[in-house]
Amino acid sequence: MFLAALFLASCSVTDLVFGQPGSPWTTGDNDYYYDPLNPEDTFPVITSSSRSFSIQQGDSVILPCVVQNLEEYSLIWRHGNQILWVLQHRPDGPIVEAVSQDHRIGLNGTSLMLSRVQWKDAGTYTCELSTQPRRTLNHTLTVRVPPSVYPANNRSEVTIRIGSTVTLGCHASGYPTPTVTWTRKGGNLPGPAEGANLTVHEAVPEDNGVYKCTATNGVGKPASTSIILQVMHRPKVWAEKEEVYSGVGYEATIACYVEAEPRPQVKFYRLGDIPVDPLRLYKTFDVNNRYSLHFDHVQLSDFGYHTCNASNFIGNSSAIIRLSGRPKPVRFTSLSQGDKENTYTLVWDVESYAPVLAYIIAYRNESDGEDEGIKLTVPGTTSSSIYHSYSHNFTQLEPGATYYVQVTAKNEFGLSDVNETFTFTTFDPAGPDSPEDYDAEGEDSLSVINQYEDVVSEAVGVSQLQADPTPSMDAATSPNTPSIVAANLTEQQQIQKKVSTAEKVHDDSSGAFTFTMTPAERRGQMVALVTAISLSCFFS
Repeated sequence: MFLAALFLASCSVTDLVFGQPGSPWTTGDNDYYYDPLNPEDTFPVITSSSRSFSIQQGDSVILPCVVQNLEEYSLIWRHGNQILWVLQHRPDGPIVEAVSQDHRIGLNGTSLMLSRVQWKDAGTYTCELSTQPRRTLNHTLTVRVPPSVYPANNRSEVTIRIGSTVTLGCHASGYPTPTVTWTRKGGNLPGPAEGANLTVHEAVPEDNGVYKCTATNGVGKPASTSIILQVMHRPKVWAEKEEVYSGVGYEATIACYVEAEPRPQVKFYRLGDIPVDPLRLYKTFDVNNRYSLHFDHVQLSDFGYHTCNASNFIGNSSAIIRLSGRPKPVRFTSLSQGDKENTYTLVWDVESYAPVLAYIIAYRNESDGEDEGIKLTVPGTTSSSIYHSYSHNFTQLEPGATYYVQVTAKNEFGLSDVNETFTFTTFDPAGPDSPEDYDAEGEDSLSVINQYEDVVSEAVGVSQLQADPTPSMDAATSPNTPSIVAANLTEQQQIQKKVSTAEKVHDDSSGAFTFTMTPAERRGQMVALVTAISLSCFFS
């Protein structure tokens, strides 16, 4: 027994020493006290994902790069091949080193932050860890840039000779690439409205103007710039008024407009080649290219034709202006519809600085030919004013006829122009307002008017009776007072009854009067009606 126990004990020691399977001291695979470590498990991990960013210029953006278990490893941010930031760990804590000197760039934890982004900031950004092998994360940044535009060759003013061909150009930038369109201030374009260039072929003065090119790309506001095109040409001259009216001792101003490139020299001449005395005149020029010549006191020798002449090195041109003392054209003020059958009074006025000596009147019936008219002369006016009024009475005219008339005024400097042909019509007795056109309805209407007149007559009689009582009668004591009052009441009732009856005479189905009356008859009817109603109210 002893030997058996000793044998078992020796076997147990042997198993312990030599590490039999199942022993806690074994170095086999089943030894749960030993777990070999994998080096990959100790590396830092980037948990962010790669992204693409598109932002507008001037905005800010954060490029994420979240790292776990950075420990003693370093983190580097790159923009392309350029190192922006370095983050290192030391025993006493992390150290951040800003390699880039751009103050718009910074770190937000381990993420990169960009503020006030510019066009140059676009590209690829890499977050890199100093592991072996390297672990990286890439972001793509696109910067949307509002458009900008400027004239080609920085020429905002282009000058060419008439007949030449020129190309106006604009350079636009931005992202996405802008689209360029053209407009012209106050005019049409000589070519296509879209594209970086605009070509003007065989330029003429009408091509002068301000051309604007506008760039748009959907980012921010459109950008535009202007180019002024000037086509050199000989002057174009036209008069503000071809004739200016004045009088001796009065003021006067003659003026012309001039278009030219380059700017011309403008002079005024008397009778075409005699320069105007500069000591007597005041010449002006304004931004509308209006050149004027002012006379403080017109002299007799100033009347006549003046020339406004403009010239530059390409050529010259002129306009003729007449300074005149004759009357202005006549203005008619009378009505075109006359109220008489055989006569008509024509009224007009005229402006003349000198006294009007005579008026020449030419008139004809519409049914006559143009060579069958009548012409007559009537004396003028001696008014000291420059405004003159006059009238003429035509006689022996045909009823209901239309006449054409022209009037010219004459003073010592000549005749006025014919401003217009005036048309007037005489009264037609056979027209719609004449008594002959009344039908049966008209006769009924006249009976209605007669009834109104009867009412008015009775009312007037009662009014006179009421207004002129017997002086010796006392209303309080006279025995006749009740009878007079009764009579007044009876008259009032009769008036109201007759007015009511008259209003109902000759009504149609709509309840309106159907007779036709002249204006005079209508006025008489209204007066009678108002008088009757007033008297009726007076007695009530």
